[in-house]
Amino acid sequence: MKTVTAFTAVCALFLGLHSFAFADAFSSSSSGGRRRRRSMASLRPQRRGAAPAAWTSSPLGAPRGGGGGGGPPSPPLSMSPGDVGSAVFTNAPLVQNLGIICATNAAGFVLSVLTGSFLHVDLLGAGAFGFAALPALMGKGATLTRIKASSWAVAAWSAKLAAFLFARAVKSGHDKRVSGLLETTGGAGAFWVLSAIWAIVCSLPHSLGTTSSSAGNPAALWAGSAMFAAGFIVETVADIQKWSFKSSNPGKFCDVGLWSVSQHPNFFGNLLLWGGILVMNAPALIEPVASAVSTAEGGGGLSAFLSGAWDCLWSFRRLGFAVLSQLFMYGWFLGQANGTLTTAVELANKRYGGDPAYVEYIEKVPLIIPGLFKFGK
Repeated sequence: MKTVTAFTAVCALFLGLHSFAFADAFSSSSSGGRRRRRSMASLRPQRRGAAPAAWTSSPLGAPRGGGGGGGPPSPPLSMSPGDVGSAVFTNAPLVQNLGIICATNAAGFVLSVLTGSFLHVDLLGAGAFGFAALPALMGKGATLTRIKASSWAVAAWSAKLAAFLFARAVKSGHDKRVSGLLETTGGAGAFWVLSAIWAIVCSLPHSLGTTSSSAGNPAALWAGSAMFAAGFIVETVADIQKWSFKSSNPGKFCDVGLWSVSQHPNFFGNLLLWGGILVMNAPALIEPVASAVSTAEGGGGLSAFLSGAWDCLWSFRRLGFAVLSQLFMYGWFLGQANGTLTTAVELANKRYGGDPAYVEYIEKVPLIIPGLFKFGK
């Protein structure tokens, strides 16, 4: 029942993402039309002989809607961060990202049905993130430092995680996460569908970032890169520490190193590194819009102001989905950590519940966010 509930929640968010794509297309034809009408109003000179402001802000460096008519020559194009139209958005990279992730997971499903093996699970499940990042690395959009940094971050994390999980599976000879699940076509299908949806939702801070032509903000890029590096190190060290501990102490619970300050430091590292990718791309996810105040001054009154306010709110939609992605991930990790979504906690209690040290551990050590002052236990 817990698995079904979790699957339903993920599907709901996935449908919301598709609704965003449809709404975005609708916005281009409806609210976008309102913006064009307001832009046409701004073409009227304030005084005789004054050059329309739109000529200096048009992405083409010429009057919108004009065909080279009797207006004055266009000045050199200025694309400062504050200019309306300084960023261009397209959903094509997002759709491409979704397609690569779905194709990779579909290949995983076929291999599962044909072979019944589990060894390819993480190579393709975690590797899908890296495959989806390759077009941004090799394409024209990669000329932006922000997109380069974001793409390299995703690719590096994907390769590291896939390699680690594959090596662990090979050494252990089994994978308890999918034990029995891949033995049936229905079970394999459910697993790979969930894997694809998870990858799509998790990668939104990056995939949405590739839809913007904005260079972003240098401070955000540096801060996000630092967050990513910290999270990458935390997740990697946590995974290695637990693997090493379990190899030397089978049958015991891990409470050394980072696991002494968090019951799930790998979850914390994952949240931190994807939070860094979100910070890298956040400024570029806000769509520039015409000022609602200037619209109201043009005689539109309250209705024009409300319309402009809605346009401003709608311009944050990409950032909103990226933030929701991180909130969803935290909820998903928390649900696993407290036993709401999986039976992991129940199984751990059965295995270690008779150990007083374990009882004290789960009572005092935080689930995800580390208790830093307890480090060194």
